[in-house]
Amino acid sequence: MNKIRIVVIILFSTFLVFGSSKRALKFEDMFSAKRVSSMSVSPNGKMIVFAVKVPDINNNSYKTDIYLMDINGNSVKRVTNSKGNNILPAFVNGSVVSFLSSRAGDYQIYEKDLHTGKIKRVSSVPDGVDSYIKIKEKDSYSYAFQKEVFPDAETLEDSISKEKKIKESGVNVKVLTSLMYRVWNHWKDGKRSHIFSLGKRYIDLTPGNYDTPPLDLGGRKDFLFTNDGKKIIYVKNVDKMVAISTNNDIFIRDLDTGNEENITKTNRGSDADPLLSPTGKYLGYISMKREGFEADKHNIILFNLKNKSRRILTDNFKFSVNEFIFSPDEKYIYFSVYESIFHPIYRVRLRNGKIKKIVDNVYSSNLDITPDGKKLIFLNQSVVSPKEIFMFYLRKKRIKKLSNLNRDIFKDVEMNNVEKFSFKGAKGDTVEGIILKPPFFKEGKKYPMVFLIHGGPQGAWGDDFHYRWNQNLFASPGYVVASINFHGSRGYGQAFTDAVSKDWGGAPFKDLILGQKYLIENYKYIDKDKIVAAGASYGGFMINWIAGNSDQFEYPFKCLVSHDGIFDARSMYFSTEELWFEEWEHGGTPWESDLYEKFNPVRFVKNFKVPILIVHGQRDFRVPVSQGMMLFTAYQRRGIESKMLYFPDEDHFVQKPKNARFWWNSVLGWFKEHLKK
Repeated sequence: MNKIRIVVIILFSTFLVFGSSKRALKFEDMFSAKRVSSMSVSPNGKMIVFAVKVPDINNNSYKTDIYLMDINGNSVKRVTNSKGNNILPAFVNGSVVSFLSSRAGDYQIYEKDLHTGKIKRVSSVPDGVDSYIKIKEKDSYSYAFQKEVFPDAETLEDSISKEKKIKESGVNVKVLTSLMYRVWNHWKDGKRSHIFSLGKRYIDLTPGNYDTPPLDLGGRKDFLFTNDGKKIIYVKNVDKMVAISTNNDIFIRDLDTGNEENITKTNRGSDADPLLSPTGKYLGYISMKREGFEADKHNIILFNLKNKSRRILTDNFKFSVNEFIFSPDEKYIYFSVYESIFHPIYRVRLRNGKIKKIVDNVYSSNLDITPDGKKLIFLNQSVVSPKEIFMFYLRKKRIKKLSNLNRDIFKDVEMNNVEKFSFKGAKGDTVEGIILKPPFFKEGKKYPMVFLIHGGPQGAWGDDFHYRWNQNLFASPGYVVASINFHGSRGYGQAFTDAVSKDWGGAPFKDLILGQKYLIENYKYIDKDKIVAAGASYGGFMINWIAGNSDQFEYPFKCLVSHDGIFDARSMYFSTEELWFEEWEHGGTPWESDLYEKFNPVRFVKNFKVPILIVHGQRDFRVPVSQGMMLFTAYQRRGIESKMLYFPDEDHFVQKPKNARFWWNSVLGWFKEHLKK
């Protein structure tokens, strides 16, 4: 008995001395999290199928498999396990799930019988498929798939044969005849994305020199079929120069006659993300009004397929729509929006257009609903938790977490939630931000601050679990992390979002200056002499702008990190692929607008003095790698401390596991080195 008491006393004393067994977040914790996607509810409402992507840091790879669980979150099990990846699961019926798998090399369509466990291969498309969809028929079903082909080829087989001859020729050249010859991180090589039916022969359902889905600004699924399987509904951009156009349109094509109708031709903004109502009476879609603006407000349009009438359901609603679904009885549309740092869920009644908030304080995505219309199913995340599956009982107004796939990874990790703050920013407007304390925070102690700047520029910091800019991992060495949703951020109404355009170094920059001052003066635990800043994309541009205008901040930065940021606005225009973005944001082309020069970081090289870490990927075609190299040249020529991380196999993001680990170690190491000085 005395021995037991001694052990208890020792354990209790150890706890008092060392505290709990919790530890700070590490890269391996954050990056190894299971990543849930492509979730959907079965037709009978009893099961949920979803994909789970798991990183393998040591092997520098990812593995994705299909999982299944019942509607209450029980009996979670993996239903695929192969050498390849298994993605995009969908219920064929209550007992069969379809998915894409690379188990035999290229991605093909497979089906798994949930009762027998048998898996059968459905497609054998040469070189594989990119995505797929089920086509309902009278007493059965078939599939359609997406694939890139040469638009002048008569058949899919002809296109594949043409590509084979090019490879066998031994000539390594790209012949360019129009813009958008490369997009984001890949070359088009003269190909277009088309939709084909799967059968005894492959039939091109979207012929022509156009892409379906479109090259950019598309939705979750930009091709689908009417309930009788006789018509295909799809999105494409038919403008002559797609590089300067956001004019995605929705087309309906009769598969028997080949007749095609553009149902959104009167709108020059982007129309995408079409979705049929359960009975097929309505087609809902997301629409932006303004031509050439990729961050205009997203509205839900309800199109009556019978009488061709349409209604804008969210025209007078403040926030921009993220995604939407119909209720099974067609009385409502449920939709998520960008609102402050969250993605709450609303509903609109189709009869009278009345809008009501249903689920608050969530960062939702992948909305679905049970067939009885009683439960919403969605993915939710926060700054302390990756995406998990949640259920909301519409009558009881109660939320329930169904999955907890990452429980074991984070059970011993100390992480903090974000806190919102606001201050008077540029133009006298209220500007919001978020702040996160370091793990094991102690009152009365001073902490360094990491000042993060988001991209977009029409992006926003939110209560989400970010794998590339994870706020708790930035905080893990003992730093305060602060982020400001400056003018241009989404989630605060379209007027606020519009404010960054044609004012890149104006109001947003003023917000950052005022925000930094507000933070130092109102959060006494921030060490004003130990501040660092980092940003990517537009955030990288702003870091470069700060580098040349650092004296405008009352409290100096010890060092900076510029990830894929614009350094020379003029050369950026002539080397990027999306010209509509540049022309909207700067009010025209470089030979028409002075804003390229006005808000050009290259003008302020003579003012550079803050040490900088520059990051860029070779395959970044949105902000080409030359921007980072020019910035590095400028710093080196000035003789100012600088370092560059050049990733030959990454694009706008650093995603390969070992590269990501190197990125995090380098960025946090850069902070540590300069915060010591």
